[in-house]
Amino acid sequence: MQGQRVIGVVPARLSSTRFPRKVLAPLAGRPLVVHAHERLARAANVDEALIATDSPEVEAAAARHGAAAVLVAGEFATGSDRVARAVEGRRADVVVNLQADQPLIDPKDIDRVIERLLECDDLDVVTLAYEASDTEGHRDPNVVKVVIDGRGRALYFSRAAVPASAGSPGRKPLYLHHVGIYCFRRAALERFAALPRSELEERESLEQLRALSAGMSIGVVVTDKQTPGIDTPRDLEAAEERATTP
Repeated sequence: MQGQRVIGVVPARLSSTRFPRKVLAPLAGRPLVVHAHERLARAANVDEALIATDSPEVEAAAARHGAAAVLVAGEFATGSDRVARAVEGRRADVVVNLQADQPLIDPKDIDRVIERLLECDDLDVVTLAYEASDTEGHRDPNVVKVVIDGRGRALYFSRAAVPASAGSPGRKPLYLHHVGIYCFRRAALERFAALPRSELEERESLEQLRALSAGMSIGVVVTDKQTPGIDTPRDLEAAEERATTP
């Protein structure tokens, strides 16, 4: 696309505190991580899609379903740090980190995120969000909220209820629900991986706050498709009911 080579990576760490072995949890007969890889592979703007994992078990599961996977040894603070290591030595101008807990993301939304980055030279990263207004999600720490400015750039991400007020009927939707995808310029990803973890990142357990704390710009594409992440077994049950081929 416009001479830019795009690699999409699904970071897949087998251990998970909130949902053990989540990346291998079955959805419609296939592991979550395989679904995420398939969504990347279907995106028109992605030239290469792969899974980056610390586990031979995940690598073997990917192989059984025809998904490309690489073993990335070592401990990494975040998925984006693992992605940065996975693409070392690979030719890429743009790198997409799609979290394994986004098995139902629309490949067209992946393309929109990539296109926004390529259209805006002053953005380092682009991510995705959708409008939501339910008060339950507003209070739920598993739901990551993002607040944007008038240009569609991220001001802050939080697990807390932001904005603080639940609002009132007839007003603009309460918050934007963040979707777990990050599209980096190659140089921005390398800069991100070289930075120490920020205090905000550690307190919120949100890797994108490392980028914001360092003054990096994050664009937010707003989609009308609601594709919540899989954070709990209950979320997986709900996704099972929604699972369809795009």
